[in-house]
Amino acid sequence: MNNTEAGAGVQGCGPWDDPARFIVVPAAYAVALSLGLPANLAALAVFGRGGGRLGQALRLYLLNLAVADILFTLTLPFWLTYYLGRAHWPFPASVCHVTGATYYAATYAAISFMVLISVSRYCTVQGPKPGFGTRLPLNQLRVAQAVCTATWMLCLACAAPSLVSAQALRPGPGGTTRCFEHGWARQDMAYITVGFFIAAFLLVLGAYISLARVLVVPPTSRGASLGPLATGSHRRMARTMVLGLLLVFAVCLAPYHLILAPWVARQAGNDGDNGDSECLVPSTLDVLHTLSLALLSLNSCLDPLVYCFSLRRFRQDCRGLSCCPGSRGARVPAASCSSS
Repeated sequence: MNNTEAGAGVQGCGPWDDPARFIVVPAAYAVALSLGLPANLAALAVFGRGGGRLGQALRLYLLNLAVADILFTLTLPFWLTYYLGRAHWPFPASVCHVTGATYYAATYAAISFMVLISVSRYCTVQGPKPGFGTRLPLNQLRVAQAVCTATWMLCLACAAPSLVSAQALRPGPGGTTRCFEHGWARQDMAYITVGFFIAAFLLVLGAYISLARVLVVPPTSRGASLGPLATGSHRRMARTMVLGLLLVFAVCLAPYHLILAPWVARQAGNDGDNGDSECLVPSTLDVLHTLSLALLSLNSCLDPLVYCFSLRRFRQDCRGLSCCPGSRGARVPAASCSSS
């Protein structure tokens, strides 16, 4: 069934003629794709070739965050087609499963790496504790490699059920086909997801508060206990990075997770779409959930902004790749890198 036919069927069904779903979400996905993909590819190139004076462990976490954001943005063309086609999935069922699994695996891998970056920044400034040698384990390259591998394996394992979920692809009103719409999510998984997000948010918040406390202490009074990179400028840059990640959590990620559990509970009660015979009026939760998806997608294009504002060396290396404005006519996606 083509999109024109699907659109004709949907037009008579109120729930799907929804500006939040068919205007706001595609617009947000288009912005995330057009800005996020080139910006994260530039970040991948910078971190992949050495990342200047960044520690090896931190560079590895940043590299993996860029990979997660790139994977996320690569799913957006499929979702753009889906929403611009009035919530009709024109691709094979296998593509729905793979796209959905990649979407969720990349999202929670990115969250995990943001936590690791925040804690790593705090450990670098705070310095090693007695018995840990010159570096804390999280800032040691071999440990970082193991942690990154475990993070990807865990995220892929959690996303694996999406590859075989019988509820992923369902019939919708007017002969349309829904992909990961109402009725597919399990309540227990929603609660686990929300719990994971709360724990991640608290870790990032704790790292920022701890860095803020370290920053107000004069270096001369605690210099012996701070890390080797704990000069005033390094401490401020570390705090800026963690603050940026905390804002990404609050603006892009928190709304989705605040809405997720009650939204899934409501869908379980309604049992989602029931084919052509039922057109439910979208509730406030449905609209809020849709808008939260739009905010969630912007995470992928805000992460490079965090790099630009918190890593001076990143800006210099990025200009070397012509992704930051160094002259008239520089490319638009990197305009955010022009500030320091």
